[in-house]
Amino acid sequence: MSDVVCEGGYGSRGGRARYVLQVAEGGETAGFVVPTRREGTVIYRGLGPADYTCGGCGRLLAAGVRPGMFRSLVFSCECGALNRVA
Repeated sequence: MSDVVCEGGYGSRGGRARYVLQVAEGGETAGFVVPTRREGTVIYRGLGPADYTCGGCGRLLAAGVRPGMFRSLVFSCECGALNRVA
């Protein structure tokens, strides 16, 4: 998962790796923006080995992500942050 901008390592949920996504500065969105579907829900839930969290507030955005699954996406968070997925 070296292509994912992250901090931290193992931890959060069920032994999965937790990646804190990088917030796009100044509205920079070089990719397709995926909006949050409903308040309090994750954008994606799967069975992969990693979780993605918001770089602004730490909220869980995607759970159970597989390596290389998402490319050139921007996850929108309820807090207003746009999070880049490399």
